[in-house]
Amino acid sequence: MSKIIIAGEHLTEMGPKYKTWFDTYWDATIEGQVSASGLITPGGAFSADAKNKGLRRYAFRKEIRRYGKTPPLDAAKSLIRKFVLHHDGVSSSQICWHVLQNERGLSCHYLIDNDGTIYQTLDLAFMGFHAAKYNVDSIGVEFCNRGIMDDPHFYDGKADPHFPSDPYAINGHKMVSFDFTEKQYASFFELAQALVKLLPNLALEYPRDPQLPAKPAWGCLGPVDALGDSFPASSFSGFMGHYHLTTRKWDPGPFDFKKWIDKLRGQRVFPVAVPGSIIDPSSGRPIIPEDVAQLPAAVQPYYDANELLAEGGFFPVGPWGITKLWHGGIHLPLNAGDPIFAPFPGRVIAARTRGATIIGSNHFVLLRHDLNVASEQVRVYSLFMHIDESGAKEQPGWMASNSKVIDADVDVDGYDYVVDAGALIGHVGVVGPDELSKAQLHFEIFSEKRYFETEGTPWRLIDGSSTGRFCIDEEVNALIDADKDGRLSRTELTEFYAAGEKGDLRNLITKHVSEWAPVPDWAEALRSEPNQFMKKTAKVRGKPNRDADDEDLDIDAMVADQLTPFTWWTDTVSKALKLSNAAIVFHYHPMRFMEYVNSAFKANDVKGTAVPIDDDQDKRGEFAMTEPEPAPPPDDHLRLENLVDGWEGDVPPP
Repeated sequence: MSKIIIAGEHLTEMGPKYKTWFDTYWDATIEGQVSASGLITPGGAFSADAKNKGLRRYAFRKEIRRYGKTPPLDAAKSLIRKFVLHHDGVSSSQICWHVLQNERGLSCHYLIDNDGTIYQTLDLAFMGFHAAKYNVDSIGVEFCNRGIMDDPHFYDGKADPHFPSDPYAINGHKMVSFDFTEKQYASFFELAQALVKLLPNLALEYPRDPQLPAKPAWGCLGPVDALGDSFPASSFSGFMGHYHLTTRKWDPGPFDFKKWIDKLRGQRVFPVAVPGSIIDPSSGRPIIPEDVAQLPAAVQPYYDANELLAEGGFFPVGPWGITKLWHGGIHLPLNAGDPIFAPFPGRVIAARTRGATIIGSNHFVLLRHDLNVASEQVRVYSLFMHIDESGAKEQPGWMASNSKVIDADVDVDGYDYVVDAGALIGHVGVVGPDELSKAQLHFEIFSEKRYFETEGTPWRLIDGSSTGRFCIDEEVNALIDADKDGRLSRTELTEFYAAGEKGDLRNLITKHVSEWAPVPDWAEALRSEPNQFMKKTAKVRGKPNRDADDEDLDIDAMVADQLTPFTWWTDTVSKALKLSNAAIVFHYHPMRFMEYVNSAFKANDVKGTAVPIDDDQDKRGEFAMTEPEPAPPPDDHLRLENLVDGWEGDVPPP
């Protein structure tokens, strides 16, 4: 069985229906025509109308061009951000290969035949000629499919026939076309599963409607230029059709990107179960309800678990003495060994599973997620602190995957392990000094860029990037500081959050240094803010200080025991993971983030393959390709005659 080839390396082994140019003569790097028997005719003549009259059917991706045919694997993998789907308009992948190679001088990385056989014709490190200016960071696939139903009997009597699709509309044009075969869908699913694990920047996302972002786009991602090419498509990462790139295309026709990506993502879940969670009886996972109207009620038990039961670990500030320390996540009280699940599809990129502290688990796992939220593409990180895999009966898959030591001084290892939403990623451990020791999880979501700035979003930024470890925002502190003494005691924090008066703290985006970074120095910071930390005192402004000790605290000892062992965000880790070197990032209330993102995912979802179509002008339901003004007429892209004669938009770079 053949393997996926990237940068000359044979990687993931595929099934018996996966073929490479080593199994066939379909090698898109051949500079010349190739006969049906595999003989090469250098410099063979092209059609007079062919867009590429040169010998080369591919190019080196710009960023790795200097390496020629042997670029570094990691560099090649990191460049690919798009998977563009086409259909070929002919009866077999062999004919498609012949036309692309011999008639057009073009190429596509993959061909998928009617029976589901996948042909890789080009190393994924190379740039194919299949999607014009979008070739630079994409790979492409041609599904064998006649497409347009100019002959409704085209597949009569054939071994793997295509059947008419449900009605749909692309760029406003009503149509019914031939759908893909079940074997093609099954093969492509296996290919997509393998590629998202290999390609770190190929997101499990699909284009959204620019006007209704909760819905999938069934047209070009406008605005467009004079040629009808999409401006936003250049920055998109994920799976898309040719028609998302330009108004001149309609392939791959009826392919339902939302349905497909949802299947690849897996079941969206809450990361842990708390009292009141909705548990899926088949998987035992705490699931996100399908009905978006039920989402607020489903997330409320998590707010309650943190604010009423955790006795600390709040967002955006958390108790440690009478400090005003920034706190980028929340604590959830749980049972030791409770499973933790990935809240979104993503990649495990780092973890610590070695070492110990005198107050419990400092182990963690860090995930990266690339998501489309409303009209934005966002990259966020989810951190799960205080995990414990020592006694787990079932260890998460990432622990057995390839890893490398990133920073031995803080015991952090690097990973590149793809997880679906709902995948097991760890188990709850125990942490906390003395009487505060308990089974709990620190759950945090942060990003390096600011998102959600558009009008109408609930989010509001507080910039604490210049205030070091401490929150000096007057609004936040005034809400919690009941006795107005300028300090935030544990009692004030717990009473404030238990009272249910949160204002809009959940909607804050707080920009500040991560508590997991060793700089600024913890002990120095605490000493420099005498009004922030516990002091030897019996009263504060005439009131008993319930949070003061009888003796001065040994700050150095407390930092050494309770803070330093938990830091991990060093410069070395930053460089390896390509994170902020200063560890200053944007933090979100993680449960509010989940509520907001899943609302955007699920609101106004379109079910099934077809986009609702107004068929008042055609009561018989016979949809043809029509031109609703003012949209330009679409191409009959990839009919055989168009492949031979050339079609606009797939011109390779000079």
